[in-house]
Amino acid sequence: MAIRDIEREHLDAAISEFDTTDRKAMLDTYGFGVSTGYLVHLNGRFYDPKALIGVAHKYATGRPLTASAFVTDNARAQLKALRVPVVKFKGLWWVNQGANYATERDGGYVWAGQRAKNGRAVPSWSNVMKLQEGQLVLHYTNKQITAVGTVHGHPREATDPESNLFEQYAPAGYLCPIDYRELANPISASEFPEELLATAPFDKNGKVNQGYLYPIGNDHILDVLAFLDARIPGLLAGTFTHRTHYEDQHSDEFAGSYESDPILESLLQFKNIVLEGVPGTGKSYAIDNIARQWRSRTGRSLHDFDGRPYRTTVMHPSTSYEDFIEGLRPVPSVRVDAPGYFDEAPARDTSFAVADGFFVEVCRAAVRTPHEDVLVLLDELNRCNIPSVFGDLLLTLESSRRAKLRSAGPSSGSAEDWSATTTARLPYSGRTFFVPDNVYVVATTNTTDRSVAPLDAALRRRFAFHRLEPELGEVTAPSILSSADRELFRSGARILENVNEHALRPCLGPDALLGHSYFYSIADALNDRSRNPADVIASYWRYTILPQLIDSVRALNADDILDSHTRPAWFDTHSEIEKKALDRAMDALGALDDYLAQLGLMLVVEGTGLARGARIAGIEVGDPGSDDELVLDDFDAAAGIDS
Repeated sequence: MAIRDIEREHLDAAISEFDTTDRKAMLDTYGFGVSTGYLVHLNGRFYDPKALIGVAHKYATGRPLTASAFVTDNARAQLKALRVPVVKFKGLWWVNQGANYATERDGGYVWAGQRAKNGRAVPSWSNVMKLQEGQLVLHYTNKQITAVGTVHGHPREATDPESNLFEQYAPAGYLCPIDYRELANPISASEFPEELLATAPFDKNGKVNQGYLYPIGNDHILDVLAFLDARIPGLLAGTFTHRTHYEDQHSDEFAGSYESDPILESLLQFKNIVLEGVPGTGKSYAIDNIARQWRSRTGRSLHDFDGRPYRTTVMHPSTSYEDFIEGLRPVPSVRVDAPGYFDEAPARDTSFAVADGFFVEVCRAAVRTPHEDVLVLLDELNRCNIPSVFGDLLLTLESSRRAKLRSAGPSSGSAEDWSATTTARLPYSGRTFFVPDNVYVVATTNTTDRSVAPLDAALRRRFAFHRLEPELGEVTAPSILSSADRELFRSGARILENVNEHALRPCLGPDALLGHSYFYSIADALNDRSRNPADVIASYWRYTILPQLIDSVRALNADDILDSHTRPAWFDTHSEIEKKALDRAMDALGALDDYLAQLGLMLVVEGTGLARGARIAGIEVGDPGSDDELVLDDFDAAAGIDS
């Protein structure tokens, strides 16, 4: 049995064993080490993912897996398939800040001297150099945990950033950039659990040690995390109230050790990418994945747009240059300004003003936050008139023509801080426009949509293109289902995968395929125990999957392949399809017919001329083996088709 055959019931049994056994004893018993990058986060508790899968294998087969038998990525993949949350976690620290807390919070760092003024070195001070990107820090002051910080970059040697504010130290010291999240409800020392009091920040009497920075050890860290998770909503969500002012000087070093995905790597290289593919292949999900990886890969933060790490707009046939760049809008008041850069307010007249469009607003945010990156999603790009909407922007959008920040030091947050070799004059306001180097554009296109023109050649030269393919083999049935319902779900995914690969792709081309996201929607809906799972599966096939299948083949004038009666004639008129491929296509589509019959559905092709097309018919299926059980010919008769 492979790891992918582990079911939720086996995992639940392993979780139960972890819940009743000391973590160290559990890991030692099964030969696993402490997880250093990821944790399972389930029902308010945390677990080591690789060890959890190794033990779950015991409940599936009677034999646990050893740590050397598989890699962590295999464990994470199966946990993802079972819809079990896996979160990044790299370690937890405790810092005593006292009177200096507000200064360090506002600056976005922790700092300690290398030595005291009398020349003495203290180990808890040099711990600053042990902090790692992404680790959490508990900030303790006034007898309470006041904030949770996240390490923003690599620590380094640095002089006192506040010019001798820290009087107990000599000027030379250690600094690490920290993003602070100040707690709305600080955690008082009187609330600390015994597990926390048993860690390094506390002495044997449960009193806070009088040092600076201490690690929370592995012996009790999962219990400490569970305590914090119950008190701090979104503990690992990466939301901040005070961002660091310090850039990571070693982001290239960190990036070199980070395993990233090809989409993110292309975006970093080209700055503009298009994700193209048929519906349901995860194009929208991809940008969320990019945003999740950004900090770890680049060492930089993404600009926050109302709680989201990117700004998005949906393009459509009515999208105009005035919507995207700038245009005239009615205004309630009058103010006249001389034209300047695009990040300044546009001039106004007595009844209308030049209002900034979507992309100018994005670029303004980029020039005003030069030490953050700005991520943009242009959804359904090919539905708009690209030359009209982009206009003179295309040249400035090119990665080699982007504006650069003049200095890495403090910025005034103005476009004047940037050096641009290629600019455009905005037609309504007369302002100078450029695209800053910290803007990254992701666009999506639906290749099935035949109502739009091909992408403009000028845009194609300035974007890198990634085609996303269906991945139906990755779909996993929810573990709460019975074995029969689980097989009904799985067989649907297998059948559609075969229809994609053996019928639609070879006969109609890659733009006729259907994606995998429909099945993730079905899986989510199946978690509602109040509905019959077979009814849920059938309704999704009837109202989402089959309409898209009909639309895909109709766009290619191939409705006839959907009905078992019209299918042979369609294949007879397409002699370019080789016999072997034809046989596979007929088998795959025949299996689809049988599966739909099992769901009480069938595809019917009817009509003549322009009215000819496919539709979905509902049928009644009796109990297997009963007198009223329908066979395929009965379906045809019920649909009014001569068999």
